[in-house]
Amino acid sequence: MRLYARPSWMLIRQLIADAFVVAWGLFWWWAGRLTDTTIRAIAEPSRHVAGALRQMRDNIGGAAGRVGEIPYVGGDVRVPFDRLTGDVDGMIASADGQVHAIENAATLMGWVTFALPLLLLIIIWLPWRLRFVRRSSATLALVRQTNGSDLLALRALATQPISELRRIDPDPVGAWRVGDSAAITALADLELARAGVRRPRRRRASLR
Repeated sequence: MRLYARPSWMLIRQLIADAFVVAWGLFWWWAGRLTDTTIRAIAEPSRHVAGALRQMRDNIGGAAGRVGEIPYVGGDVRVPFDRLTGDVDGMIASADGQVHAIENAATLMGWVTFALPLLLLIIIWLPWRLRFVRRSSATLALVRQTNGSDLLALRALATQPISELRRIDPDPVGAWRVGDSAAITALADLELARAGVRRPRRRRASLR
């Protein structure tokens, strides 16, 4: 299986396209990270509020403990402090919930920012690359067959520009009909070049 064409303009286009996909992915990864960081910053006030409430709860708890040590009336006096501690705990839970929700949204939006543009590009790029792999593999498999070069030459006669055909032979159809091995090889090589592959070396040697 060949992933890249032989040295040619096709190979250059493949390398440029693959490099663009990598650069595109890196750019949107950075954009996703930036989105995640930006949204998480929105939760910073809630974090500060939660921290301040925790400190307040600790102070109230300490005061409740000291008041509770008062002989005879300590238990009754500390009841409001305990209730206030419970109210503060509820506010802390609410602030923590806001922080958690914002962080989840930041993670989700960061991944969407990264994955969606990359996925759209891959939908375009991957089938193009897979077509090359399938076509190059099929062409190489064909040329290895006994009459593979004849079939490739016939395909070249049907699909290649006339100017390219006449460079090989003034009468390429006639050369193919009479079985001119040099012309057939040259015509087949046109199709190999269009598929982005070279003739296998052992096959080349057998034609000499």
